[in-house]
Amino acid sequence: MTEVSEHPSGEPPEPEMPDEVLGRPAAGPEGGPVEGTGRAVHASSARRALLLTALGGLLIAGVAIALPIGTKSPLGGLAGPEAPGLAANQTFVDAKAGDCLNWPDNAPDAATIVDCTGDHRFEVAEALDLRAYPGSEYGPDAAPPSPARIQQISLEQCEPAVERYLANRYDPNSRFSISLLWAGDAAWKQSGERRMLCGLQLPGPGNQQVVFKGKIVDLDQSKVWPPGTCLGIDPATNQPTDVPVDCSVPHAMEVTGAVNLAEKFPGGLPSEPDQDAFIKEACNRLTDAYLAPVELRDTTLTLIYSTVSLPSWTAGSRQVGCSIGATLGNGGWATLINSAKGPLLINGQPPIPPPDIPEERLGLPLPPMSFAPQAPG
Repeated sequence: MTEVSEHPSGEPPEPEMPDEVLGRPAAGPEGGPVEGTGRAVHASSARRALLLTALGGLLIAGVAIALPIGTKSPLGGLAGPEAPGLAANQTFVDAKAGDCLNWPDNAPDAATIVDCTGDHRFEVAEALDLRAYPGSEYGPDAAPPSPARIQQISLEQCEPAVERYLANRYDPNSRFSISLLWAGDAAWKQSGERRMLCGLQLPGPGNQQVVFKGKIVDLDQSKVWPPGTCLGIDPATNQPTDVPVDCSVPHAMEVTGAVNLAEKFPGGLPSEPDQDAFIKEACNRLTDAYLAPVELRDTTLTLIYSTVSLPSWTAGSRQVGCSIGATLGNGGWATLINSAKGPLLINGQPPIPPPDIPEERLGLPLPPMSFAPQAPG
């Protein structure tokens, strides 16, 4: 159940939250790494961060593709001890759980193992050797798997692999996306490469992976971005993505700040009402400061935030993002162009600010409440 709490600036119709977030279709088979005005909306613990909790990342042809993660297979992760012949990139032979990989922009086939304390784009959770699968599907003369099959492998193998790898530091609402990295069709055909790497990455603008430092087990995985970051929108579903984009291109939300619950709650996980009260006040304050001198009510956008679930808290996540956006009556999201601080367009039209409340009405007392008398029992 989605709860809605008022912002002091007005009372437009309550926005309708979407029931699910759909994944985008897969890209091609080549190699590569396969979240109303004046209202504050926050998702309950079962629908964390605007229902983006179920999204992972599948990397195909160097394009970060968001897709639902959930189906698990009894096969688990398979990793053969022998190198699969002459690989197009030795990294796919050598990489193991805990290794960190980096590569130049648009060149995941040139991935190398690097020190995790430095810049990297991918952290390996498990290496899969598809030769260990029964049957001829991955035999020496087998055709490369289709994009749909790559997605299925990722669904079956990579989420459980990441859960095993991170253990009690696994955050189901992490800003890191569960991903699959493979060498691609050419290496499959020419070198017999059958190893794939399950791991985690940060989706970024321009279909690139954002570099980060450190092992994920040691990081705060909270789904937050710097103020001013715009998060994309899937044009096929009108649902937000977790991918930062330039604010001049279509997007669903604009980030206005981040709230650290550890500042108020240094102990255990606070209750939902306690979180809500603290986050609501902080997000309102951060958003007003971010937009100034523009007022939120004049943008006609909605203030959006979430609370922290027990699994995320247990994993060490303590921060919540504040964003602004607009929902549609059909469960989708409006398409925004440009920053809310500039010449904002909402579905191609500039916002029309609501009329000001006359000053003489601001101090009017509330009408008395009347109760119908009850009939004697």
